[in-house]
Amino acid sequence: MISKKIIQNQNYENLLEVSHLIKNIEYFIFYGTLLGITRDNNIIEGDDDVDFMVDYNSKKLLLKKMTQLKTFKLNKKVSNNYFIQYVKIKNGIKTFVDFYLYLNNSKNNYIIDKHNWLGNINDNRFSLHFPKKIIFPIIKDGQFNFPQKPKVTCQYIYGKTWSVPLKKNINYRAEIVNNKPFLVRRSYLGSITRRIKEILNIVSYKKIVWLV
Repeated sequence: MISKKIIQNQNYENLLEVSHLIKNIEYFIFYGTLLGITRDNNIIEGDDDVDFMVDYNSKKLLLKKMTQLKTFKLNKKVSNNYFIQYVKIKNGIKTFVDFYLYLNNSKNNYIIDKHNWLGNINDNRFSLHFPKKIIFPIIKDGQFNFPQKPKVTCQYIYGKTWSVPLKKNINYRAEIVNNKPFLVRRSYLGSITRRIKEILNIVSYKKIVWLV
């Protein structure tokens, strides 16, 4: 079994490689990658991808640039007009690079991510809006580009307790309300209760099958 640490190291290597390649394109790290680098100065252990935000107008240039990295393959099955994913397999380890293509209309005081974590690009109710004042101007800190206010951005996405490590879909679930991120915390007791119910349902099902 491949350890989480090995996957984490591979993701960090991908982050360095891609960041250097697209350094002349308007981009910044985002979502889980921004959270990990800002909070822990590393990729979050257990993640299998790195996340970039790229201006939609740079889409063609991005695709052209990525052809230079022969070890990365475009995942056409999940990519769409507002989201591009690349897959890399190295030493039997599969990792992903996700590009979210944001819309930046000068009339709005926010940028728009139509894909985000739901992938419902045809329904504007599920687009995410991020205030420009926390994003621009993009800053370069070390080897990566960041939103203007990384910590404020993490709080906007993950809430006031963003600095406390939580597991997605275990400790919380992510929703979108009024085009803003909304995290629903799951209590430890609630998680245990759900797991017990799942086990009881499995046991009940097996008993029914056996009786039949």
